Amino acid sequence: METLKAIILGAVQGLTEFLPVSSSGHLVILGEILGRELGGEGSTAQSVLLHLGSWFAILIVFRKDIIKLVWPRFDLHAFALLFLASLPAAIVGITIKKLLPAAQGGWIEHNVLQSPWVACFGLLVTASVLWLAERKRELFVTFEAAKGMHFWLVLVVGVAQMVAILPGVSRSGSTICMALMLRWVKTDAVKLSFLMGLIAIGGAGLIEAREISQIDPAPAAAGFIASLVFSLIGLAGIKLVVQKEKLRWFGVYCAIAGVAALAYLLAFPPAR
Repeated sequence: METLKAIILGAVQGLTEFLPVSSSGHLVILGEILGRELGGEGSTAQSVLLHLGSWFAILIVFRKDIIKLVWPRFDLHAFALLFLASLPAAIVGITIKKLLPAAQGGWIEHNVLQSPWVACFGLLVTASVLWLAERKRELFVTFEAAKGMHFWLVLVVGVAQMVAILPGVSRSGSTICMALMLRWVKTDAVKLSFLMGLIAIGGAGLIEAREISQIDPAPAAAGFIASLVFSLIGLAGIKLVVQKEKLRWFGVYCAIAGVAALAYLLAFPPAR
């Protein structure tokens, strides 16, 4: 049964990591519905392991773009953009995990980052962002053209990723939508979002690496494989969604899911 639950959570993680509907929000809410809170002992490491399946999917899909960062020449400009965009989330993540006292970090983990209530409201925030992002505007910023003011404005995309640490706030949705609002062309907005994700997910995996080794291997492997397979599907899906300008449909879904989850929690309050 634990293996089946891991597969379900891995599939949900894979699809929702890249489709703009918040993987963390779905994992927290689904974990509550399945009767196993992801905020318990060892569960954070399990969540990170599922995210690592998505990390490998990014490596596979964006392998050519990743290689271009270092070959035939080291692309210092692109690395600087990615560093600046990744800075806000890195500061918050390291502060919570390493710099705060254990009691404070544990309180934030339990009552915020793994809270199904926060996840519900986060989904409603995501719905609003997705609805606003597809206003018609001229798109002209690319990795190569992001210079001067547009170079420094990538920090705003980083702030969007920082806010997406909250469950229910879609990391892919918030970063892609913010890039579009800052007039990034669609293909480069998607690439920026997921190269940022490569750094963020990889960093979280390094922080939790010791705990990952303590997870039951059978459910862990099943969840990881499910996450990888469905992440590849999700990546193909989000590329199509952005190109076809269908983000608002996912905004409608997030609104419905957020309200439905809130209704469930009100009917069956979690035991905390």
